[in-house]
Amino acid sequence: MIKRLLDITIAFLGILIFLPFFPAVWLIVRLSADGSAINTAEYVGKNRKRIQLSRFKVANGRIKDMARSGWFRRLVSRCHRLLCDLRVKSWPLLFSVIKGDLSLIGPRPETPEVVAMYDETQLSVLSVRPGIWGPSSSKGDIDYDEGRATHADPGKWKAHYYENILPEKLKDELHYAQNRFLSRDLKVISGILKRTVSRSIHSQLMREAKDRNFFLPLDLFLVFCSYLISYHLRFEWSLPDNDYIILFKSLPFILFLRIVTFYSFGLYKNLWKYVGVRDLVTIIRAVSMSSILCVTAIFLFGVSEHSRSIFLIDWLLCIMFIGGARLVIRLFNESVRTEQKLRKNVLIIGAGDVGEMLLRELNKGGRDTYNVVGFVDDDDSIHGRTIHGIKVMGNCLDIPEIVQLFRIDEALITFNHFSSEQMKTILGYCKQGNVRHRVVPAVSDVLSGTLHLSRVREVEISDLFGRDAVELDLSAINKSLNGKRVLVTGAGGSIGSELCRQIAEYEPACLVLVDKNENYLHEIYCELRASFETMEIHCSLTDITNRTKQERVFQSVKPEIVFHAAAQKHVPLSEENPEEAVINNVVGTKNIAELSDKFGVLAFVMVSTDKAVNPTSVMGTTKRIAELFVQALSQKSQTKFVTVRFGNVLNSNGSVVPIFTKQIERGGPVTVTHPVVERYFMSISEAVQLILQAATMGNDCEIFILNMGKSIRIVDLAVELIKHAGLKPYEDIQIKFTGLRPGEKLFEELIGNNEKLLPTSHADINKLKSKYAISLEQMEKDIAELIQAAYDNQTSKLMRKLADVVPEYRPDISDTIPEIPSEMMVNAPTMEAQSSDSHQRVAGQQLTPLVQAG
Repeated sequence: MIKRLLDITIAFLGILIFLPFFPAVWLIVRLSADGSAINTAEYVGKNRKRIQLSRFKVANGRIKDMARSGWFRRLVSRCHRLLCDLRVKSWPLLFSVIKGDLSLIGPRPETPEVVAMYDETQLSVLSVRPGIWGPSSSKGDIDYDEGRATHADPGKWKAHYYENILPEKLKDELHYAQNRFLSRDLKVISGILKRTVSRSIHSQLMREAKDRNFFLPLDLFLVFCSYLISYHLRFEWSLPDNDYIILFKSLPFILFLRIVTFYSFGLYKNLWKYVGVRDLVTIIRAVSMSSILCVTAIFLFGVSEHSRSIFLIDWLLCIMFIGGARLVIRLFNESVRTEQKLRKNVLIIGAGDVGEMLLRELNKGGRDTYNVVGFVDDDDSIHGRTIHGIKVMGNCLDIPEIVQLFRIDEALITFNHFSSEQMKTILGYCKQGNVRHRVVPAVSDVLSGTLHLSRVREVEISDLFGRDAVELDLSAINKSLNGKRVLVTGAGGSIGSELCRQIAEYEPACLVLVDKNENYLHEIYCELRASFETMEIHCSLTDITNRTKQERVFQSVKPEIVFHAAAQKHVPLSEENPEEAVINNVVGTKNIAELSDKFGVLAFVMVSTDKAVNPTSVMGTTKRIAELFVQALSQKSQTKFVTVRFGNVLNSNGSVVPIFTKQIERGGPVTVTHPVVERYFMSISEAVQLILQAATMGNDCEIFILNMGKSIRIVDLAVELIKHAGLKPYEDIQIKFTGLRPGEKLFEELIGNNEKLLPTSHADINKLKSKYAISLEQMEKDIAELIQAAYDNQTSKLMRKLADVVPEYRPDISDTIPEIPSEMMVNAPTMEAQSSDSHQRVAGQQLTPLVQAG
């Protein structure tokens, strides 16, 4: 009863005060807004009663275009801005308070659309008369209609309001409805007044601070105070008359020299709201220099009786006052929010170096978008500690609970901090908490010491099957590439384009891109040109089999380093078109290698494949012939020839991962050739890093093998991709087996029968010592016969010659492949229960049906 009496009394007084201004407000709003000056909408009141509430159409940035003179438009605009500052929009609601539809303090009324989403507990807020101001008003919350009217994207505001603002608002209002006291209303009112005063001061301060000379009068005052207080501190607040005279005689020197020095050090050019450690260092330098000038000037003009200790005290106080004033205003600006920001609550997984860099970048460039709630890390020793004021809240096991408690919108994973197995576990926790998760690619960021928000990406399958971060000898790579002219063949392909990106980071003198695919070549050229504007980049749209054109390229740019990544890589296509495989992989490699020798290239690095080991395919055999030719040529050349051999690359163009992804997007089935087929995989970036490292280590005629880790069962890769898409294998998406295609093997190998594996100085790179070698003359003769057969389309002769040059080539291995039972041709579970050591399986054994995994 007392509350209602107070509501009526205050509302009546407000209406009396407001009435004389009503016509002027109505006219200003009418001139600055489209349609009526008052907007009326339906809301839900006490006991679910529908009520009509009216407000003035006053909102920032909502002034209509008026075909009137400029001075009149500016006048209306200023008046409208004044109405916004005075918050007159809600004045008509005082009539609803008199009518009984509203109270001054109570739950903020919502539209029927919003109320329809309430559950039974939340509906209890309707047992209380709604209010003009709610329990959350002192926090700066704005209602749904107000946000939708002022926000640039109403749809985005709606989603944000439902997900972030409404739950917190209802939580406060439920507590208010269950604990209604007059003292609580007074507390809400005091909070609103405090926020309004702070916002008004902030608005005025920010408007004044846009002027670069905003700090000039403040600095004059602070310099004066610092000097005066220094005198009083020196004489213990009992200043002699004689020293008063000295103070005022020396004060003009102090003021003039300090301000002139501040100007010369650029203190009035900096944006104060970004003041940081560097700015404070500049302030210390400016104050120190001005103090030296002041001492010199004062004693130069004969004020010799001046106390010297005053200058030291003044120096210290001046730094505190000048630096502190800027810091206080920045903190005040950051603490007062003039509008509701659409910010995501973010959890950073991993509190290492990359996590710390990510937090700094979010604080600097993403403050209006991201609100970092905390870190999680499995290192128990740092739990409870803070990084730049943000707490390490627990370990990865706590992710689901933290997500629920703190309403986390997104988890950012600092990938270098975790192995692939840990990554799988973390993704499981994120999915359990139903929170979006992305990855910060860490290797390049740690090396450069910087991190960009644009590099944060979605989790990729390579993160789940990759290895720990590769340790590189960056100084050796930089020495081999920096300032050199580098040529890359196959520059538009997966490996070639990544080679170009990483090589460009080491600032070569010139980078030449060679590829026959116009679109891919143009794409990587545009990407490099945008990222490395000053670098000299050339494109050669040509086939490596075009000897004449390639020779012109070599003669023109005179490359010092050549990376040969161009190749025909698809096994089934090469089986159907063996002539093209010979021309591309053998002739193309022969051309580039011989031109490298002819034009004195320092180093030639050829990218090979594990399919060249004991090959069963045309593609693998042609790559083996390319290896043999490069080895033979290196024996008579001044150029250092190096071959790098590795397995499959995840996510490369035309590889299994993009194919599986498209099949999953179509709803399945995912097709796998055989239940036990395995391949070696590594990420594109990791493969290229090791290629660059191997190029620095190689001596002439060496083949390097990258440590591929454990081989991966293709069916397990398919299962992980299906899970990664948020689906269930064998339920949402079926897996179908199609049988091995011609030229394919169950298990790839990295070492041939006549090769011996030797260690190198790098743990992830080994080299091969081969017992088998062919002279250059013999290789040239064999290749000439292959080329003739290829150009004459004599396929049978070509296949016989391939077997002659590479005796280990076995094109038909069907008798060694286990048969796939018919019941497994449609459905099959993962093979996790079976031994991962594929090479110990008995070739030719029959596969028994497997129990489908639950």
